[in-house]
Amino acid sequence: MTRLYDRQLASAGLTTSQFSLLALVETHPGISVPDLAVRMVMERTTLLRAIKPMREQGWLLSEALGAKSALAFTVSETGAAKLREAEPYWKAAQKEFEAQAGRQRAVQLRNELLDLVFAA
Repeated sequence: MTRLYDRQLASAGLTTSQFSLLALVETHPGISVPDLAVRMVMERTTLLRAIKPMREQGWLLSEALGAKSALAFTVSETGAAKLREAEPYWKAAQKEFEAQAGRQRAVQLRNELLDLVFAA
């Protein structure tokens, strides 16, 4: 499934993880690294490696939270534009997935994945 989404999102220059990170940070501006790691179901170090190129591209902005190593992230204007550029490709991936799996099965699989994420 990830390959399908990555293939579609490649047209916007994003991976599935990058799209998800941008969307999540846009929904939760000022989110901290620990909270972002929990929501993305990622180890902190893996998350920081994933974020690094996005900061270098200027898609994500960071702000220190008290302690020097504590960071909070927001989506920049460039990042928001990248997310808008990628949305049609994300929707195309959703459509393709539903065409392959069937709409009812696709919804069921997404719900099962969400249940797994929130049970952790």
